[in-house]
Amino acid sequence: MSCDFSFRHYAECAERIGASDHDIEMIHDIDFEPNNVLAMAEIEHRYGISSTYFIRLHARTYNPFALPHLPVFQRLTKEYGHNLGLHFEPFFYAPSQIREAITQERSMLGFALGFEINSVSIHEPARFGSISPEDIPIGMKYYCWDAPYYAGKKYISDSGSRWREGCMCEHLHREKLIILTHPDSWYNRTSAENY
Repeated sequence: MSCDFSFRHYAECAERIGASDHDIEMIHDIDFEPNNVLAMAEIEHRYGISSTYFIRLHARTYNPFALPHLPVFQRLTKEYGHNLGLHFEPFFYAPSQIREAITQERSMLGFALGFEINSVSIHEPARFGSISPEDIPIGMKYYCWDAPYYAGKKYISDSGSRWREGCMCEHLHREKLIILTHPDSWYNRTSAENY
């Protein structure tokens, strides 16, 4: 198995994840463009994987409320059975506003998409810092590498198109694993397709 960011390799990993009885959770941060999310979602669906895609409300390069992006996000759930979450950017708010801001953004995104939003992740926590778990509204799952939810689970990420601890395929033997990917990093033939 050749390790790269091709959808071919993603499918190889997804096949192994789908056949595994380990606790492997797939999550995806949509940071720049939702161009690759449907390809990724289709691969996961093919192998029986249900993952969570986190959507930003303040992205400069896409608008989750506008065409053509809104139908893409709706298809993730309607056609492929995936979950949608809020990719929250706390630096837009004062610390005292975080809990209310998450509540409001969750409500807006859920209303527009027609689905309840039950998960939140922080955009670029290594750069801007994470938030206190007490700021997460009751009933929401909090995904951030320092969140209590991650206790006892190995977390790996392809942030910046780079696996810091080796490709995800090298970790699929683990009993408990959270894999964060960024659809912008993946491609059909060459990474030049994405920029």
